Amino acid sequence: MMVLPEVVWTHPALPKILTFIPLNVRSLLDLGCGRGIIGALCRIYRNPRRLVGVDIFDPYLEFCRKYSFYDEVIKWDLNILPLPFKDGEFDVVTAIEVIEHLPKKSGEKLLTEMERIACKRVIVSTPNVFFQQKNYDKNEYQIHKSLWTWRDFVSRGYKTYGVGKFILLGRRIRWLSFYLANITWKFPQFSSLILCIKDLE
Repeated sequence: MMVLPEVVWTHPALPKILTFIPLNVRSLLDLGCGRGIIGALCRIYRNPRRLVGVDIFDPYLEFCRKYSFYDEVIKWDLNILPLPFKDGEFDVVTAIEVIEHLPKKSGEKLLTEMERIACKRVIVSTPNVFFQQKNYDKNEYQIHKSLWTWRDFVSRGYKTYGVGKFILLGRRIRWLSFYLANITWKFPQFSSLILCIKDLE
């Protein structure tokens, strides 16, 4: 009998994330791949020659293997660097809703490592506010350990976009959030989620 996942949330910016993955992408590394949504989207809409998923949680890796979302699936703790890849080995490296699960210093080192491994683009998404999260799916790695804001990424040369709910002073105001969510694309400081892009070419 298959165990149903506790995580049923889907990233609201998946279509926007996909637009930043070039149509002609040859290789993509998905760090913290989870159940493989980025791999699945790439299989359907991009079809790179090489698609690699990395995660620490065995049930997620087994799920990705079962459905062949990636050409390679690697178990790795993202706190342990360097990653087992060469400089510029992948066109694109992604970390979608991953970096907040690491201590801040580990996350900063991971960004540097992603920039080493990618030759064209790095794509990161993360909450723009800190909130507690339980260990869904009996996965202790789901717990949030650090706060990231749009400023953290701008200071590293990333273009940053708001892709979440409208927030004011770190809080969501329900009726205001509904009406103003779309303006966060250009004003990420007012968004609960941010999408961060760094072009390396």
